Amino acid sequence: KTTLTIITLTNYDWFEKWENKPCQRRGDDYEALKKTLGWKLIDQVIELYPKIKDHIDYVNIGSPLSNSFYIGSNKGEPYGLNHDIARFSLHNFSELRPKTDISGLFLTGQDVCSCGFVGALYGGLICAQQILGRNVMNDLIKLNKNIVIKEKKL
Repeated sequence: KTTLTIITLTNYDWFEKWENKPCQRRGDDYEALKKTLGWKLIDQVIELYPKIKDHIDYVNIGSPLSNSFYIGSNKGEPYGLNHDIARFSLHNFSELRPKTDISGLFLTGQDVCSCGFVGALYGGLICAQQILGRNVMNDLIKLNKNIVIKEKKL
């Protein structure tokens, strides 16, 4: 089985009128809005990857309220720091780094580098570099070259 997760940003104001209603009991209007927006996203993915269309077995659509309920986020952010333009300022880039003022405590993940899965990968790489005191990216490039050379010999 394969799992596909689609995460995007949406306007919290569209869902705000249901924010004080219990999770999974917010009514038909709320469910219709989630379903409409969710299936628009799924249709976009199907347009990019048409072969998945007939292989979708299960769909679960969340909203900013789902995120607030399940992960305690403020105003439904999917995860991590706010991803507005200020997030990518030079000041924030200089402040967000793996090393902290607490001895032995390092930060990793998407908030150290940039948002999303790739940002989280690079956040881990940057953290490993800080802990090990070496350029791990160069190590990985050299390792890849060695693997390619060995594969060519086979």
